[in-house]
Amino acid sequence: MASLKAQRALTPKPMRVDGNSVTIVDKAVLGAGQLGTPQAADTIDFLIPGGSQLTRLSFQLDDCDTGTTFVFGVGYRPVNPASALSPSSTYFAGTGQTTGQAGGRLECAFKPITFEEDVYAQIVVGTAPTGISGNPEIWCIAEINQVGAK
Repeated sequence: MASLKAQRALTPKPMRVDGNSVTIVDKAVLGAGQLGTPQAADTIDFLIPGGSQLTRLSFQLDDCDTGTTFVFGVGYRPVNPASALSPSSTYFAGTGQTTGQAGGRLECAFKPITFEEDVYAQIVVGTAPTGISGNPEIWCIAEINQVGAK
């Protein structure tokens, strides 16, 4: 299992702690020379900074599969592996999502959640793509309220 990082997953994010709404936009590029082809149980990670109340999460996916085998779920896990926060691999979208097979937009349905520490919103690969043509992109669009860590 590999944790494949989006382009800005390892960079710090601003946190003003004033309740302002912010949209975080990041992308992961699959294919040769980028993140490669994800395998079953791999994760594609997008950083959500601590002190964020996540209210909306969307993914815009190109065609990430030359066949029709790519399925995934969307969850979160703490950045710090020693954290007491329990990860959830399906909080935002259950297993069996097929949006990446031909491309499209996934709008996650969930109750708003506040993270007191940095977490990765992550695509958890259930079944790997048959193959990848070119360098398909996966865009993550996260809308948060900057409430600050307690």
